[in-house]
Amino acid sequence: MKKKVILNIESVYTANAFQIGSDFFVGAGSETLPEVYLYNITTGESSLVSGCPGGVMSFIPVPGSSDLFFSIMGLFPPFIGAEAGVFMHRKSGNEWTTKKAFDLPFAHRCEILNRDGKNYLFAASVSKYKENPADWSKPGEMHLFRLEDDFQLPLQSELIDNNLTRNHGMLRTKINGLETLCISGAEGIFYFEQEAGDKWIKKPLFDKEVSEFCFIDLDGDGQEELVCIEPFHGQTLNVYKKTANSWELKYTNSLSFGHGLSCGFVNGKPIIMVGNRRGSFTLDQFKVVDLAKGEFIREVLEEDAGPTQTQVFSDGKTDYILSANQKKNEVALYF
Repeated sequence: MKKKVILNIESVYTANAFQIGSDFFVGAGSETLPEVYLYNITTGESSLVSGCPGGVMSFIPVPGSSDLFFSIMGLFPPFIGAEAGVFMHRKSGNEWTTKKAFDLPFAHRCEILNRDGKNYLFAASVSKYKENPADWSKPGEMHLFRLEDDFQLPLQSELIDNNLTRNHGMLRTKINGLETLCISGAEGIFYFEQEAGDKWIKKPLFDKEVSEFCFIDLDGDGQEELVCIEPFHGQTLNVYKKTANSWELKYTNSLSFGHGLSCGFVNGKPIIMVGNRRGSFTLDQFKVVDLAKGEFIREVLEEDAGPTQTQVFSDGKTDYILSANQKKNEVALYF
């Protein structure tokens, strides 16, 4: 496997790959500094997203748009994020403008779900308020924004949940054949179901504390397994298989401050990618040998990396592994 460093960003945290039109991009930003870049994998060009406060936790495009993005920023230094919130970034020509779209103290994750031609922006916080970094006495909130064609700032939100502590995972996936949004926290993993009248309801999926999670079919039976880092910033990678009434643990392995979990396919084979943000600082990949027997191969893809986010994706020609290697201040593609 080859490696290419596409960006050098001090204290890099966010790295997100996505397709817009025929081009593939990476949006990447710093945990501390006001540095956010949009890198075009197809052309090799990059641009600095200006006017940002720093503390970039999430950076996502509005579906189908190459000039309108939303982000979570202001959660810096770590866990001192009373001024955090949802930010909007718009590009006109070669220039970017950044505006705060919504105040959300201790905001951490956001994602956009397109349903029936409508864009729904979800944003979650890790806590409502924190006296100190160890204070988790107040659960966070989940807000929903409907991005109409003529939406104005500040965004108008609907509070759809106020009982999710230490939210770290947010993932678009399919539940019952319909794409939806899943979130994780100290209370477990939940998904949102849209009901009549454009109302979104949170429903339980998994009842253990989870930091990050992903879904992937590891044994080729057409049913996706659940892969989790447990608990928050956890020390364990666990793989579960769905049974009639529960999730059965099939595999477990140790981590050092597990971070940046993702799943995907490389050369047609399923892999699990996870970073050790502290301790060993390695970027690890797990390959299934026999799920029924709980047999996996664990390999180190990068030493001394301290990954914060990873993503497995393909442009139709090449399979990529994206990693924000914070200890090396680099955004890297492995292919």
